[in-house]
Amino acid sequence: MIQWIIICYVLTYSSLMLVAGKLGDRYGRRRIFKIGLTVSCVGLAACSMAPSFELLLPARVAQGLGTALAIACGPALATSLYPESERPRIIGYYAAMFAAAGAVGPVVGGVLTDALGWQGVFWFRIPLAGLVLALSWLLPQDKPQTSEGKPFDILGALLLVIALISLAATLSLVRRGEGAAALIIALLGITAAAGFIRTEHRAPDPVLRLDAFRSPRFALLNALNIVVSSASFTPLLFTPFFLTRYAGFDAATGGLALASGAVGTTIAAAMAGWMLKTMSSQSVAALGAATAAAGLILIGQVDGASSLAEVIATLALAGIGLGFFQTAYLDGVTAGLPESDRGVAGGLAMATRTIGVVAAASMLTLLFGASESSALAAGAGPEQAFSQAYALAFAIAATAAAAGAILAWTMRRST
Repeated sequence: MIQWIIICYVLTYSSLMLVAGKLGDRYGRRRIFKIGLTVSCVGLAACSMAPSFELLLPARVAQGLGTALAIACGPALATSLYPESERPRIIGYYAAMFAAAGAVGPVVGGVLTDALGWQGVFWFRIPLAGLVLALSWLLPQDKPQTSEGKPFDILGALLLVIALISLAATLSLVRRGEGAAALIIALLGITAAAGFIRTEHRAPDPVLRLDAFRSPRFALLNALNIVVSSASFTPLLFTPFFLTRYAGFDAATGGLALASGAVGTTIAAAMAGWMLKTMSSQSVAALGAATAAAGLILIGQVDGASSLAEVIATLALAGIGLGFFQTAYLDGVTAGLPESDRGVAGGLAMATRTIGVVAAASMLTLLFGASESSALAAGAGPEQAFSQAYALAFAIAATAAAAGAILAWTMRRST
């Protein structure tokens, strides 16, 4: 039952990111950003006051809606504050702050849960969102995209949401071994995706301009974000169990070790913003994917005898690679779409990233469980079986990231 608390939120914001970005481009990014913050406050309040599990779920959906509206417009609003020549540097800072939030959020959430109960995780953020909302008048009043009387692409938006939700649901059902249900949902998703493509080619003002994907570099860059995001999510899937069950660290120390990955991402993202002034996004992406691959393969080699410093170093290295890659990707996808579609670019970045995370959570977990069960059936002890499955999962993730590095380098050579 608990997984639905996560699923309701993640499915909502991930499926709506592209639509939210389009709304920002069409009706004003600052306006949609403020609406998103307002909806977030309402959703957070509803979560914190939910008297039952059944009422918590729709509150999480409302929170996910607010998240999609606010975050999709974030990169466009950040870059609008500076000249276009400063775009790579500002994107680097934006990605760094996003990663820093990923490091700080779980730590603060753990403290709040221990001190105030799970409700504190939600109501604590209401004044923070309210403060940002109050300060949002400092953002420039952006001009909405000129639609010239063209209707909003409601059908395309609906089909896109159905396709994305179906994809995530299919992966989740496969992981749980519900093959028949997964097949039905997959067929629904494929039908919706085909309908979306057909609609976008005909819509006067489509949610996503598919012409951009005719560029092999643009299409491949988005595919790489799915792959590298999936690979880089592996530490968050399995390393907490390793740290607390087999390495002998307490929860606080394990949390500190995991945070080192996000710290590495924060530092590397800020550095990448400056590197992009003299290097192509494909070169920085290749560097990031290769660094992530090196970190991931090393994480898979640590064992119960490894020191805390060794664990932190490997996690930080993988995080540094992710920081380089994500910043290069965000710069590349932003440059690949017209300036009028900056909101869509931000939504596309978050959507492809989330697809990678969901794929990792589903498929790698399935492979990990199969490997561990096989080792146990062959007579291995619990710790040995876990170690074998752990090394296999990270070897697969590292291989995927390395393949991404090679493809990104090939894109650079063909530029």
